[in-house]
Amino acid sequence: MTKGRSIAAALFFFWSGVAPPILPANAAGIGGATRPKPYHLELEAYPAAPFPYFSKFGSVDLHVYSGGVRADSFWLKGFSRNGSKTITAMNPVLRLYTDVPIADITSIVGKLASTDQIETSPPPIQGPMRGKVGVLRASRYRLMYGPAAWIDLWTTTAIPPNPQLRTIVDSLISGISPATAKVARNIPGTPVYVELNFRRFQKVPLVKFKKLTLDNAGEADALQIGRLYFKAPLLDSIWR
Repeated sequence: MTKGRSIAAALFFFWSGVAPPILPANAAGIGGATRPKPYHLELEAYPAAPFPYFSKFGSVDLHVYSGGVRADSFWLKGFSRNGSKTITAMNPVLRLYTDVPIADITSIVGKLASTDQIETSPPPIQGPMRGKVGVLRASRYRLMYGPAAWIDLWTTTAIPPNPQLRTIVDSLISGISPATAKVARNIPGTPVYVELNFRRFQKVPLVKFKKLTLDNAGEADALQIGRLYFKAPLLDSIWR
């Protein structure tokens, strides 16, 4: 895989596979209006497993709340609240942050992926196959990129939809492969396990389920800028 393709693929799997979920029955409010209950889904991503370029990030902790999403690594942190048009990216070492418009993500990722996109035609999907990931009921969708190349995406409908995560993911995947993004939009549920199976990467986990708690403890702090951070004008300022 070329460097450009590796970078694009790693970014894709950071947030891989979120599509319009099927709404659980217990998320409906009075009169049919949706009123998501609080939750905290914890995942762990391993972008450096197949892509050593990202080794400086180590593992990435992903936190999905009813009010937004957050990602934490040693090198960079970021969050975005539901309804926001930006992602706040923070460098905890330099104590800098900047706001990145979600509308710009497609073009930013597209430049990284321009040398070698993941796929130019929609990959066929096998599934769903019912099963479990940890304690969660889940369904496996297999995106086929060749006879011996596929991505296993396990999703769950145990939590309500997260519109912000869906928006971010759609922007990311669209920048890498619009054809794959079109397919991903039709996969229901929230991802809880993603596994890469290609010729050089057999059964490589990229996203793992860690924990689900049905409360919003820590959400307020997770979705705000930490103390003593200074705003940087450009994303490049904190990507050093």
